[in-house]
Amino acid sequence: MYHNNNGNALDIIKERYAEKFGTADVEKASLKVISDENEFLTLQCNLSCCRHLLETLASLDGKFVALNMSGTLKALRSRQGEIKKSFIARNRY
Repeated sequence: MYHNNNGNALDIIKERYAEKFGTADVEKASLKVISDENEFLTLQCNLSCCRHLLETLASLDGKFVALNMSGTLKALRSRQGEIKKSFIARNRY
């Protein structure tokens, strides 16, 4: 689960991923948007490419922040509301 404020997030992520690890690895990663609501983006990727995805996100100069990871969507969705509330509370001015 990631926090972002950009409408074309998946394109940005895939482009940087390809720059760092090549287009073949982008295909192997099978990146998919599971949900995109209120600036919170949930992505799905191949487990073998998870580390590359995290490195890619870190290289995007704070545009994306990894909030949580899970082995299953069911587990992530069960915590999603709590994760969002916690993030918003920490970033209030």
